Amino acid sequence: MKLNSFHWLLASAAFTLTLGLGGCNKALDVQPQAAINSSIGYTTKEDAAAGLVGCYDAVQAADYQGVGYSSMGELISGNILEVGTYNTTFGYIGQNLLAGDNVQIQNTWQVIYDGINRVNYLLQQSDNITDPAFPKLTTQAEARCLRAYNYMNLLGYWGGTTQGFGYPSGVGVPLRLLPVPSTTEATPIARASEADVVTAIRADLDFAIANLPVAASGGSVRCTKNAALALRARLELWLRNYADALKYAQQVPAVAGFASLSLASTTIPDAIWQLSFSNTDQNLYAFYWYPSPGGRNEFDPGPALIAAHPAGDKRLPINNNLTPAGTTLKYTHTATRDDYFSCVRYAEVVLTTAEAAAQTGDLITATAQLNIIRSRAGLAPSTATTAADLVTDILLQRRLELAYEGQYWMDLRRTNTVQTTLPTYTQTFRNLFPLPTREVNITGGIIVQNTGF
Repeated sequence: MKLNSFHWLLASAAFTLTLGLGGCNKALDVQPQAAINSSIGYTTKEDAAAGLVGCYDAVQAADYQGVGYSSMGELISGNILEVGTYNTTFGYIGQNLLAGDNVQIQNTWQVIYDGINRVNYLLQQSDNITDPAFPKLTTQAEARCLRAYNYMNLLGYWGGTTQGFGYPSGVGVPLRLLPVPSTTEATPIARASEADVVTAIRADLDFAIANLPVAASGGSVRCTKNAALALRARLELWLRNYADALKYAQQVPAVAGFASLSLASTTIPDAIWQLSFSNTDQNLYAFYWYPSPGGRNEFDPGPALIAAHPAGDKRLPINNNLTPAGTTLKYTHTATRDDYFSCVRYAEVVLTTAEAAAQTGDLITATAQLNIIRSRAGLAPSTATTAADLVTDILLQRRLELAYEGQYWMDLRRTNTVQTTLPTYTQTFRNLFPLPTREVNITGGIIVQNTGF
């Protein structure tokens, strides 16, 4: 039986005290230890390094970016069809029939809070390490970038208003910035406002921008300054702060040779930050997309997504692979299940620059950036002459370029176009996901359900 996130935080805190939590000792040469006494905590730079890997590992979980989180957004927005047997989880999501007892909703909420608690514990414990060789600022900056990413993803499904994000009445999620080390301290807390959660996200990203290198030793599989800048641009775009979105996006250096890079590749050559998986720490996207042998064919491309591609679009055979039919070339490793997952790609930064420029009246920049994406996809330059027409095309290019990466539902939400794009979705309260029912029940109503559920 899964724990609710209140109790999950307790379990996670205890988990975080061991170096054996999922993935903490992989990819690191750390002296094996069975556990760290909670009264001692992290004492060495190796402890902190292992703890940081554990923070990344939470994001890689199957219910998070190992398949669950982004697939939910692609299903509810119609980019993906559920054609397998998970009818009461992914199937209900794809029909916009979510309820608080949906197991996928519960598990994803839980694992994100688990990741947040791991970060909080690392931040607390890393302050106690006095080794001059310990890269404290960069370690904490990476952790805070991850925490910002986690809270952005919580807001993406459970926060804001039915109109989108950044409105005065926007609801947030429980905001925990300190670890939960014991049952006596793990009292339930009410949801913060959306504005308070946004303030915390900005603070984390600003710290990351100030203290992370442009290119870290771990490459694009670790958070870098560029990733933090791109996430800040994404956040401001959600909030319709277009001048700030443009400011942050334009600080992200261009990826060399971007216009000629492969549109689909195992390593996603334009990735600014991607998650690396292995045969023992698996990405399940290919498993869900492909048929047997090697997969279970839960997902097919949505008909509306296929139809949205213009004639000659090079992304169509990637988003609608025909060998075998109904698959994608973005995730193909059914045997090893080690496809990368892109958290931030340079293509998104280009399109953020284009949209923010159009919204602030710089149509020349908007057109130039849009045409980078169009040309790369084999399309003629845009003929749009107004900001509105440019934005319409930019949003289409985002849908096609970032398909199956979890961005489209956020675009529908932030532009308040859920109902116009998906006219059968008449119950606007469903623009927000329901909180897990047991979150409400176990806390005695301290955590309040989203209106309508």
